[in-house]
Amino acid sequence: TARVLHEGKLTEAFEIKTGVRQGCLLSPFLFLLAIDWIMRSTTARGRNGIQWTMMSQLEDLDFADDLALLSHNHQQMQEKTTKLETVSQQLGLTIHGEKTKIMRLNAGSRDPILLRGSPLKEVDTFTYLGSVINIQGGSDEDVSVRIQKARSAFAILKNIW
Repeated sequence: TARVLHEGKLTEAFEIKTGVRQGCLLSPFLFLLAIDWIMRSTTARGRNGIQWTMMSQLEDLDFADDLALLSHNHQQMQEKTTKLETVSQQLGLTIHGEKTKIMRLNAGSRDPILLRGSPLKEVDTFTYLGSVINIQGGSDEDVSVRIQKARSAFAILKNIW
């Protein structure tokens, strides 16, 4: 049974008849199935990504709940962002606007990408799966961050040795 705290008061107890228990091994698997369906639905047209091979385009990068959408132009990115939000909402998921960023590389348009009517923040650098990506495309900043993380880890271990 469960109770809900609402306006400082607990509701009457009620029985939960559906769902997955907290900590259940099925939970991450079901989430990945949902994200996979969302991304397949969002990129179903398959023609709004970046050229990857002679015959295919790369539409997005995703690992768990970290997603990166890729497009050649503003219109495609706006369409993809809107579609992602619409499809996500069908499953009760919401894109966190403050955590969502835009990086433009050699872009002709400076028009903002909108999420629920609000412009997304543009950045020159962001971290994706622990790697620092910057507008120049180099790896110097990423290598520096990794070296600093290694130094910090060794400093913690210093007392053990």
